[in-house]
Amino acid sequence: MNRSPIEQAINLHQEGKLEEAEKAYLDIIVDEPDNAEALKLLGIMACQQDDLEEGLAYLEAAIGAKPEESEYHLALGRAKFDSGDHEGGINSVLQAGEKDPGRSDVFATLGYFFQRVQDFPQSQSAYERAVVIEPENIGFRVGAGLSAFFAGEAETAQQYLSKAYETDNSMHQAAYGLALLNADAGDKVSALSFITNALIGDPNNEEYQRLQKQLQGETA
Repeated sequence: MNRSPIEQAINLHQEGKLEEAEKAYLDIIVDEPDNAEALKLLGIMACQQDDLEEGLAYLEAAIGAKPEESEYHLALGRAKFDSGDHEGGINSVLQAGEKDPGRSDVFATLGYFFQRVQDFPQSQSAYERAVVIEPENIGFRVGAGLSAFFAGEAETAQQYLSKAYETDNSMHQAAYGLALLNADAGDKVSALSFITNALIGDPNNEEYQRLQKQLQGETA
């Protein structure tokens, strides 16, 4: 079965043959200057190689060629956010959500970005929308729960995090959130148990280590 030129280029990209993949993408652009997918992938590749200026230019060109495609706005948003343009990144992901309001990954990305800039009510709202779209995704529930905790919504946080932990008690982020909730409620013994479990899943996490040490001192 013969692969299309874009499939061949993607295969080279996935194999880590970046120079060959770049040439293959550029060959496509020579023949089809408005090939939005090739432009997007060139942009992603440039960003992966820390050439953010070129990467952003390619991603913006992809949107110019196919402005209705949610995926291109999402890719641009991630690139902008990673480059330090947090506001621009969030705005691009918001546009991705407007183009395709049924994509859970768009709203999860938005939740993560709002979490990063410590806008926890907005983060909670975005993650909750992702949960509505994909209710079985435990990671989205954890994101909603942690955002709710930092937004001061302890009861909502408890619901999301408990459900996630009951579904998969190896989800260390859920255990961390439950440790925070129990510590905040004054149950330091339960909090210590949860953070110890979180460290099993992520033993090098400095925040988990800090919280465990704090709780050990408070329960000694």
